[in-house]
Amino acid sequence: MKWYKSFVCLIGFICFSNIIWAQTDSIDTTEEDDPGAFERFHRDMDETHIFGLRLGSNISSLLGNELENPTIAFGLNGALYYRYKVGKKSAIQTEAGFSIRGSNFNNKADEYETIKLYYLDIPIYWVRSLNNKNTSNLVLGLQYSQLMNATIKINPQILPDSQVPKFKKEDIAVAGGLQFYGGIFGFQCMIKYGLLNINDGLIPNLKPLFKNKDIHNFALDINFLF
Repeated sequence: MKWYKSFVCLIGFICFSNIIWAQTDSIDTTEEDDPGAFERFHRDMDETHIFGLRLGSNISSLLGNELENPTIAFGLNGALYYRYKVGKKSAIQTEAGFSIRGSNFNNKADEYETIKLYYLDIPIYWVRSLNNKNTSNLVLGLQYSQLMNATIKINPQILPDSQVPKFKKEDIAVAGGLQFYGGIFGFQCMIKYGLLNINDGLIPNLKPLFKNKDIHNFALDINFLF
């Protein structure tokens, strides 16, 4: 729960700071006097270069034929992003970020209950504007992920570091979603599905029994864009 409390506090602080900043600027100048006064809050497709911060959460699961009774898990993700406008209504966006993904399982006592995967992510997206104001965008692309760590909980305890489950270190996911921009921040929702089988043996004597079949990452990312 410490991760979630820290994340909520961070989001609250960023939003509060931006609101105070906007109110302070509005005292000194109006949008009519300076049309670009609020441009730094407007992260839409009208800008040629954009550097920003993406923060949010995800709903994930591990799909495929290996793991028994998977359900959803909640995690965190974030990134620094750069977007370059290549046309009137299109852009290329790339990111460097992290994510906590995995799955819960409806299994019995002494069987695996939770798997968490900690990734570094580097996606590249094609972004296409959907409206005249360039504030709603379609996003499509691929994401490369490097696994940094993995943990597994065998009901009712998490296994020690000496029994880290074996997953393949790299994954490539296909991704698609939407972006929406307002005056202070944007909102991004993405669905990502891992194309590679990341099963690399898990752990010995696993219950339910190891079947040497496929495992694929799946995630729904919900983020704020700053």
